[in-house]
Amino acid sequence: MKPCKDVLLYAQGDLSAVQKMAFEAHLKTCPSCQAELKFLAKLDESLTPPAAPQRVVDQLFARTTRKKSVWAQFKWAWTAGVLAVCAGVFLMTFSPVRQAFDAQELVAYMSESVEDEYSIFADELTDMEDYL
Repeated sequence: MKPCKDVLLYAQGDLSAVQKMAFEAHLKTCPSCQAELKFLAKLDESLTPPAAPQRVVDQLFARTTRKKSVWAQFKWAWTAGVLAVCAGVFLMTFSPVRQAFDAQELVAYMSESVEDEYSIFADELTDMEDYL
């Protein structure tokens, strides 16, 4: 490439170190490259938007952002509470109904338990008597 065609690459910083040194040497003697480089610098400066004052940015941000609603702030708590209530109602509605023991069933159950415990105790007692 001719050095005059390297102006844009030089302005963007895309030249290698050797090419950059050669172009800078050429730039000292070429008024058209100097003028084009100044033009590119002014063009780049004009395309860069100016920064807005921080006060203006803060006011604009305050007007355009929305505050979260109460529902959004406590969304997970509300959801968990509603699910817990629904689960409780479901369990109370569809859980199997347990009937209370009537007196005869209770006496029969306790008699079986006492007989089982007595037989275990009696076996242990005979084992101890045999040991002594």
